[in-house]
Amino acid sequence: MDVIGTGDFHRQVAERTGLSLAQVKTVLTAAGEQLKENTTKGVEQRFTGFFNLCIEEKKAKEGVNPFTGKKMKIAAHKVPKIKLSAAFKSLLKKKK
Repeated sequence: MDVIGTGDFHRQVAERTGLSLAQVKTVLTAAGEQLKENTTKGVEQRFTGFFNLCIEEKKAKEGVNPFTGKKMKIAAHKVPKIKLSAAFKSLLKKKK
């Protein structure tokens, strides 16, 4: 699997849109900051054709420390949850 960094992604979007690299960086940075802000507020975000992003609340529970084997309490906490859309998942299916 190939891996690209943020800079490469910015360049790809700039080439596809005809926008300058600076404009693309500004827009994508602002979009990322808005995603973070909405997530911390608990706002579910839906991007049709791509994914849904929400916060899931995990209840407190008892667990086991894998190193010591001792029982321990795991506090209630929130975790981000991303659900890919069916359209996005279909891109990953192998075509015969």
